[in-house]
Amino acid sequence: MKSLFASAILLISFSSCSDGPDCCVLEGNPQKWELVEMTGSFSPSITTGNDMDWQEYYILNTNTGNFTKSRIREGVETSASGTFVFNSTEEEHSIKLTYPSDNELIANCTGDLIEVLIIESENTLKGTWAPCDGPGLKYQRTNN
Repeated sequence: MKSLFASAILLISFSSCSDGPDCCVLEGNPQKWELVEMTGSFSPSITTGNDMDWQEYYILNTNTGNFTKSRIREGVETSASGTFVFNSTEEEHSIKLTYPSDNELIANCTGDLIEVLIIESENTLKGTWAPCDGPGLKYQRTNN
């Protein structure tokens, strides 16, 4: 009986947020997240603003679960789109982006079609490319 009660409480707590585990943090639609900081492999290698190697942003459409990522490098804009879902564990909350095909914009360590962004706060996302010698990427939510 105790395990049934505990299971019911867990189910209620996970279903209290219908858009995913972080809907309360990531409310609003659409959402624009801009790259604001890049860190390199050697400390203190931090660049911001126009000093970064490129400019980039995500548009997340929380109503449809679709996203677009755009990067501007040397005056050329490249974009890719796909779908996303919210993921949550006891350790972290994240956004899992899935691209339909291989693309140079995918920033990951695995070489597959999935990119993960860690939700640090309601206004900050962090890329997961740094552990495999990619740049550390930090994004902030803007007011579109």
